[in-house]
Amino acid sequence: MLAANHSLNILVVEDNPSDFFLFCEYLKLSKLPTKNIFRAERLSEAVLLVHEHQPDLIFLDLSLPDSDGINSFERLNEEARHISIIVLSGLSDRQIALNTISRGAQDYLVKGEFDDKVLAKSIQYSIERKKILQKVVENFERYNTLIKATSDTIWDWDLRTNDVLWNEGISSVFGFAPGEVQNTIEWHHQNIHPEDRERILQTISACMREGLDHWQEEYRYKSANGVYKFVYDRGYILKAEHNKPYRILGAMMDITERKKMQEELVRNQIETQKLITQVTIQTQEQERREIGHELHDNINQILATAKLCVDMAINEEEHRKELLSKSYENITKAINEIRALSKTLVPPSLGDIGLKEALIELIENLTVSPELKIRIKANDQHIENMSNNKKLIMYRIVQEQLNNILKHSGATEALIELKTMRNWLQLNIKDNGIGFDTRKKNRGIGLNNIISRVEMQNGKMEIISAPGKGCTLKIEIPG
Repeated sequence: MLAANHSLNILVVEDNPSDFFLFCEYLKLSKLPTKNIFRAERLSEAVLLVHEHQPDLIFLDLSLPDSDGINSFERLNEEARHISIIVLSGLSDRQIALNTISRGAQDYLVKGEFDDKVLAKSIQYSIERKKILQKVVENFERYNTLIKATSDTIWDWDLRTNDVLWNEGISSVFGFAPGEVQNTIEWHHQNIHPEDRERILQTISACMREGLDHWQEEYRYKSANGVYKFVYDRGYILKAEHNKPYRILGAMMDITERKKMQEELVRNQIETQKLITQVTIQTQEQERREIGHELHDNINQILATAKLCVDMAINEEEHRKELLSKSYENITKAINEIRALSKTLVPPSLGDIGLKEALIELIENLTVSPELKIRIKANDQHIENMSNNKKLIMYRIVQEQLNNILKHSGATEALIELKTMRNWLQLNIKDNGIGFDTRKKNRGIGLNNIISRVEMQNGKMEIISAPGKGCTLKIEIPG
């Protein structure tokens, strides 16, 4: 109803002075709050007054000097869609007046058949109906705008009739032509993958049974070409009296590409884990073989020679001193060999001596040919602030790469450079050896071991090399 403090601005489009005078008298008797009453005798004059004064209500006589019948209403309504229009008609125009109601008029009054009470009631109801209609139109426009703005497939399931309405997504996303889309819930359910259908229907039923307001699920939905797409569906349950569901609004999002990326990521993680496991086993076997060769071919031979000298010293008194001296030398040599071997296996005490000192010690203990000179550049003080675990990883990478250089490169110079930059620990190892073609996928155990260590730290690795151009290994791991 009208607010008590709201005074109305009314436009009366009436060319008959007597009818206008009678209308104004009834309006006074109605006691409705009125601010201004504007009068137009022609339709063209009424249009100008609408734009100038923006009245709250319009009374329109269908018979005017410059317009007549239903055409009068349609022309004025086009200019004043937000304003309530009440049609004034004569007895002969009653049917035309009824037709204006279907075209947007709020009410009609037959001249000579209404009084102040009927007029008051018509004004109040017409203004309220127009407000309600305006809100409905605004909500409908907002709903349509939202549907157009989203790339989701919107569906509207009326639980009372089991009819389903779709937006354009059913065509743009799933490829169905308008003629192929059926507005039944059975058609919708048939397009759900058979392996998912029962689960989806059960979850919807459970949500309605438990009085929930919404549900969400992932499942597969069939496209027009028969291919199933992965969708993420959200349903919102509308309820009437006694909390009874009567409608479900749903929005399906195509997540097929996201699913593929997730599956690809899982596959890559599995393959990476397999590679790490394989490299770990290969490295362990290689280390065992190297230790076995070192013990059998070197240390075991030295100890066997020492044992032979001792045996001879026991039986030959004349050369005993000389034989025992040789035994002592061989045992000392075996001890030094075992110490050198153990240093390659036991992690250095990086917390005690630091990464740079540990690498210098590693270089000194390597069996380096006189032709190969190894330099190290590690003057960045932030290096020693890294965790011992990360420093140990860098130590092992250097150890692996130096072994590769010694065995395969034929280099005369090698440079190890360590530094930090923006919370990243950087390692560069460069040699001037024979190099190799990086496009070839044949990788030795040592290089695979380096790759696995870098990947476990979410680091980055780059190999720059070419035949005759030496090799540069670049490593970065987060600090």
